[in-house]
Order: sequence, then C-alpha cells, then structure tokens
Amino acid sequence: MKAVLAATFILALLTPNVRAENEGEREQFTEEDLPSLEEDPAGPSEIDDFARSRGFRYARDTRRAARGDFKALKKFFEIAHDADGAAAESIAGMPVVVYHLLGDEKFAKFLGAQSVSYQMMVRNVILGGGFVPAETLEFSREFPESARLLLPREIVAWFSPNDLYAIRKVFSDPLALRGSKVARAELIERKTGQILCDLTPDDIGTGADREGDALWSPDSKRVACLSIDLPEQPGHLFSDPRPPLQRKQTSVYQLAHDRFVRVELSLGKAPGQENDPELKDAVAGHVFTEPVRWQKPNVLVLDRHEYYGVKKPMTIDGQTFETIGDLARRYQITATIGPEGKGTAVWKVRH
Repeated sequence: MKAVLAATFILALLTPNVRAENEGEREQFTEEDLPSLEEDPAGPSEIDDFARSRGFRYARDTRRAARGDFKALKKFFEIAHDADGAAAESIAGMPVVVYHLLGDEKFAKFLGAQSVSYQMMVRNVILGGGFVPAETLEFSREFPESARLLLPREIVAWFSPNDLYAIRKVFSDPLALRGSKVARAELIERKTGQILCDLTPDDIGTGADREGDALWSPDSKRVACLSIDLPEQPGHLFSDPRPPLQRKQTSVYQLAHDRFVRVELSLGKAPGQENDPELKDAVAGHVFTEPVRWQKPNVLVLDRHEYYGVKKPMTIDGQTFETIGDLARRYQITATIGPEGKGTAVWKVRH
C-alpha cells in the first residue's frame, strides 16, 4: 500500500475516476474528478466499505473535504493513510485531487491547525515520503504556504502544557526527505528561545519520519522524545549485506533547576532475551520503543515492539528446505523517574 501511495502523482492520472486536464505543467482538477455520488449497480466498493467502517461516507464526505470542511478533511487523510489492498488502490490518487481543489490557502490553513505528527502523515500520503525530489519541488512551487508546513527547514513545536517550553528542530534538507536528518534538536524556553537542553545526540530522526514526536508530562517537568529512522530494507533480513535496522527510540528529559537533563533509563535490550532460544540466531528487522502515556507526572508507560527474521526448516514431499519466518516480541515498559534524574524500568511481556 505504501508503494502505491508513493506514486500518487502518477496514479492520479491513471486511476479511472480521476481526470486531470493539463495546463502547461500544472495539473488542473474539477469536481468531476471526485468520487461519483451515483450508486454503483455492483454495490459498494472496497473503499466505500472501508470508509463507512470509519464513519465516513466516501463519495459525499470526500466532496465535503475538497470544499474545505475541516472535519471531513481530517478523516479523509486518515482513511487515505490507513486503507490497504483494493481500498488503497481506489483512493490512491484522490488526495492529490482534494488538495488541488482546496488550493494553497485553504490547505495551509487546515494543516496549520493540526499536530506535527498529523502533518507528517499527510505529507507522506500526498508525496509518498518525499522520495521523488521532483515531486517535492513541484509541490513547493505550486503550494508554497502548505510546503512551509510540510517541508520545513526548521520547526518549533511540541509545546509543554504550561506553555513555557518547546522543542526546536533544524533539518539538513527541507525538500529531499530521503537521507534528510535532524541537524539540530533543542529543548528551549518558548518566550526567549534560550536553549535548556541539547537533544541532538539522542535524536536519530531521518527521512520521511525525521520530525518524530514528543510527549510531555502533565506537570511540564518531563518530556519523552521519540525519534525515528526507518531506512529501506532491500532483500530480506539474511541478505548479504544485511539491511539496516529500523529504529524508533525514546529519550526522556527532566527539569533540574533551570535546565533539562537526560534521564538514565535502561531501554536497551529487553531483560531475559539472552535465555530466549528462539532469538538465538534471529536477525532484528526493527526495534520500536514508543511513549504511550504518562500514568503519573513521573511514571511513563512505553510500548516496545521488536521484529525478527528467523530461519526455519520446512519439509515437503520428504525434502527439507530452509525458509525465513517472522518472529515478534512485544513489551509494556513502565518507567518510574526519580527526582535525581534516574529511572527504573519494569518490563512486561505482551501477548
């Protein structure tokens, strides 16, 4: 599905119910390119059924979204992101139509009211992760206000509940997302811009998910910073050379007097794995450690998901072959943070 979305500009021209009239180099769309309101004699399509399961009437509400209904817009892009299979193929070109009909001013106004993580999701839906530089350049020319939000060089966001603090990030390349990294990450005082903690050493943000996320404690004294690096993994996990590990990692910081300091947490290897026979010869594909919620101002709940490839024998008609299977481990981690800046982590296996 993600590969399909990555080619939305091309699919917009190929999808049967999407028509573009070219004027120079810019694509022109009309409401005729939106889903038809006429009922299909064959019955609801996969995208109709998928959208309806999310409380969204596909044809009617997509038209509302294209006219600037923010509630319909928000749901529309969520559906475009989550759809898979035949539903994803049906909706693949439609986000391009919707934001072209909206125009730059309305699209930017909508995006400006959303969280950074939602803006990232929209960007990756309409630009396929920005892996085709020509598309990001074209988008930035045609939609400059929207591009400033979706393809920033610098961002100040993730404000603390008391509005005193924020996180500022600077990116190595705003347009070419492939390989673009967090060049600098800082926790700042919002009013003055004073740097209260350098987050750069812990921020692995790279590529289409380079912005990451942050989760503040309700008392604004602690923040869990999520950074993401999801490199492509060609071949399989036992290829030579082996593909790079995909990572989501969380670092926690705590207010100490007038500065923030990194909390010492043991979030590396899950306890007991050295005695897990299934993991003996397994190869890790991804390790994701993500903050979920602050249970208390000093108690953070995290989700840990690990994916591995394992070699397994398979016997067919008396002949044994070596196959590659999947293996996963999932944990809930409860981290309690002391006033001195040290934390204790309790791991619980999730089935």
